[in-house]
Amino acid sequence: MPLKYAIRASTLSKRWRQLWRFNLISSTSLQFGEDFSCNQSPKQFVATLDRYLQLHGDRNLDKFGILFSPFDIFSPNLENWVATVLAKGVKELELDLSQGISSSAFEFCMDDRMSFLIPNSLFNGNSLTHLSLSRCNFSDPLDSANFVGLSSLSLDSMNLLTDAMLTNIVKYCVSLESLFIKRCELLEFVKFVGDKLKLRKLVIVDCRTLLAIKILAPKLESFVYYGWISFRHLFCNVSKVNDAYLCADTGGEEYAVNFFSILSDLSHVKVLTICSMGLVHIVSQQHEYSEELPLELCNLQELQLVSDAISEEQIYCIFSFFRLCPSPFLEKLFVQITSNSYKESISGSVEEIITDIVFPNLKFIKNTNFGGSSAELKLVKFFLEKAIVLESIFILMNDCHISNNCFQRIIEGQLSFIPKASKDAHIVIADCALNPTHATLYHEEKYRNGTTVNFHDESIIFESIPLDQNFL
Repeated sequence: MPLKYAIRASTLSKRWRQLWRFNLISSTSLQFGEDFSCNQSPKQFVATLDRYLQLHGDRNLDKFGILFSPFDIFSPNLENWVATVLAKGVKELELDLSQGISSSAFEFCMDDRMSFLIPNSLFNGNSLTHLSLSRCNFSDPLDSANFVGLSSLSLDSMNLLTDAMLTNIVKYCVSLESLFIKRCELLEFVKFVGDKLKLRKLVIVDCRTLLAIKILAPKLESFVYYGWISFRHLFCNVSKVNDAYLCADTGGEEYAVNFFSILSDLSHVKVLTICSMGLVHIVSQQHEYSEELPLELCNLQELQLVSDAISEEQIYCIFSFFRLCPSPFLEKLFVQITSNSYKESISGSVEEIITDIVFPNLKFIKNTNFGGSSAELKLVKFFLEKAIVLESIFILMNDCHISNNCFQRIIEGQLSFIPKASKDAHIVIADCALNPTHATLYHEEKYRNGTTVNFHDESIIFESIPLDQNFL
């Protein structure tokens, strides 16, 4: 039983009064997450955690995780916690120190807290297999030999992480299979290279200073990138990559200038998630790529299109993409409509480009955040007319219409008159168990930092919050 439920249950009966203590002592997993930390001041959090670790004694521990906001005065406590759980033989350690008021876009903490600096000596001779760090920093020079047993590593907002540090981690972590890098603002030229590299999953999110990525990872199966797709790249021996997520951050087409060349190197994948800005780039620059088009996605079975509010221009780009990048074995299609207002004007006639498009194997479609606009209806009509073996198309209404039964009946009526290429096709205006492989969409991620500040709101005045002893 998770500790928080044991504590709640202890209040229900006198016989259960010590249930939480028994649960704590016998547990091999201690997770002090958002529910635990948000209901206490930092000082209370430290005192409670000190007490819990003392009660746990010298028993072994498999997992330990905290979400905390460590001011400098608590650094010794934090070091002591890490040393204590490592002495218990912990295998999975998560230090999320991002709690507090910050900007998810620029990692700006308004109370002037400094990131926790991890001493090299802290990780000497440990048994870690999974390590997740947020708003921490490694000491320089980093002794990567301390992490030789890691199979999974997540680094978030490590604002002192350099190219050399990351190279050493990849070199010495010989068992590393999963690497997650997010909002590390010093990275510029990164390499994931090695014939003996065991890396199977690589995720890079919001590293906006990246200028170049080199990958030579013969066992890599999954590649996820979200951010500015304007970096130089060299992908060698990535033939085993099975799924790819390639989405540009919000902005203009200039943030997706290398989209097509990266897609070309990953054209063999079976699962793909791409964004509307990538489509805009391919369509607007198709004459530049005329010698490489059409680019057949010969193995693609699942495609997720992440698009902002569907307009006629977006419809044109989607239709053009299927003409320029045919996917003859596509079976599942997910259309995720976001609430972004970005639009790109491209001249062209939709009717001219859909004539030769056909989906011979497409069976399932899921359209999320559907608003019922004429452009969205045109998109559904396109798939119904072109998918010759379609079995089901699921339409999830957006928040404005999800409880409007009258509006849904109108949409159902309009869709019922659309001719279908497949006699077995069913239109279902409801959710379903069918979900994309890439369920996380990083452009709309809810950062767990207390209050997320919107930098686009010019009415907000940014002032540092003083260190308040009463708050502590």
